[in-house]
Amino acid sequence: MWLPSYSLKTLRTIWVAIILWCEVCVFIAAGARCRWPDLGKGEQTRVLLVADPQILNEVSYPDRSPFLGTLSRIFVDMNLRKAWRVAKSMRPHAVIFLGDMMDNGFADMHITRYQEYVDRFHSIFTASPSQPVYYLPGNHDVGLGNGRGTSQLARSRYRAAFGPLTQHVALGGHSLLMVDAPALVDQDWHREQAGESRIDGLPQDLNYLKHLRMQHAPDAPLILLSHIPLYRSSNSSCGPLRERGSIPAVRGNGYQTQLSPETSRLLLEEFRPSLIFSGDDHDYCEYTHDFAGEHVPEVTVKSLSIAMGIRQPGFQLLSLSSETRTRAHQPCALPDQLRIYCWVYVPLIFATIVLAAVRAATAPAPSHHWKRDSSYSLELPAYRAPVSRQLPAPPRKQRYLRRVVEDVWGIAWPPLAVYAAIAVTVSW
Repeated sequence: MWLPSYSLKTLRTIWVAIILWCEVCVFIAAGARCRWPDLGKGEQTRVLLVADPQILNEVSYPDRSPFLGTLSRIFVDMNLRKAWRVAKSMRPHAVIFLGDMMDNGFADMHITRYQEYVDRFHSIFTASPSQPVYYLPGNHDVGLGNGRGTSQLARSRYRAAFGPLTQHVALGGHSLLMVDAPALVDQDWHREQAGESRIDGLPQDLNYLKHLRMQHAPDAPLILLSHIPLYRSSNSSCGPLRERGSIPAVRGNGYQTQLSPETSRLLLEEFRPSLIFSGDDHDYCEYTHDFAGEHVPEVTVKSLSIAMGIRQPGFQLLSLSSETRTRAHQPCALPDQLRIYCWVYVPLIFATIVLAAVRAATAPAPSHHWKRDSSYSLELPAYRAPVSRQLPAPPRKQRYLRRVVEDVWGIAWPPLAVYAAIAVTVSW
């Protein structure tokens, strides 16, 4: 039976509504569910923690074709922009990136290409000039060990683009110590190769930060921030908010999943942090370090990107009270965009094609096209019967495919226009 045209209009309306919901409304709803932890009365400093956005470049997926690689970068960048808009809507007083800002920031490339890469990062993560933004180096930013393809200029380029490799910042009555975790791992590797152990205490840069802290905020509670998580047993639980497994203690070319036991113990001994934040693992993890009779919680923050092997990206909200010297933190989960692509868009595309195919198969046969002979005349008395010429109809298969394509395009162009408008709006 011939399917009426209003079935196409209905499906078109459904497409537009679903795109608006999945590309706009779910992000608004995710932001509405996030709340800053409340520490009671008094002034509170709100700090936004972002981990591993790891924006892609042309060599991020070497096994993909140039077209698929470009498509991946476009979609990942667009989702990062939407995620960043949700995070910015929380109106933090300060922002801290926990490393791995770029997927291949360590790579050996011309300085012009590197600067374009950095500019793309800043075009995605825009911030007010009055809002302080701090960065920690990650292994994808400065390299780790003697990884293949690591530029000798990686660290100097990083400093020029993102600032110091280690920092001490006083916020909300707390000391925030940001360490260069890749450098600590490099030092451990060099000691192992030389058959030495870590017996010389803190590296010079961290010793200097400790000195700064004692000068400016000696009594303030300390929060330690490291791109790489501190050591723990590989089978340690990460809590109910983790998507899968635990953080293994492994190393490879250009990466190490945990700091060494010696370095972790040294950081705990020297700084006595009250709270630790880390990144690198991409998934969420809560772990408590038992050290010298104290319980020091560490939170590994989720990646903000959909390309990092997790279903739901996220970020962390940290509230600090200068009056009571207390702190509280809260994870915020973002929409599962991969699930939306696989379980909403793909079935709907399939349903659209099936409906168009059924509609084309049940369409009535096309009427014949007639054309009168050009020599036909209405003048009397000369009269000749009109000669009818039937135009050849296109092959049946060709007519069928053309109807399917026309119906699919008739359904698709309004939602595609809406999707393009959303993508352009997000890019502003």
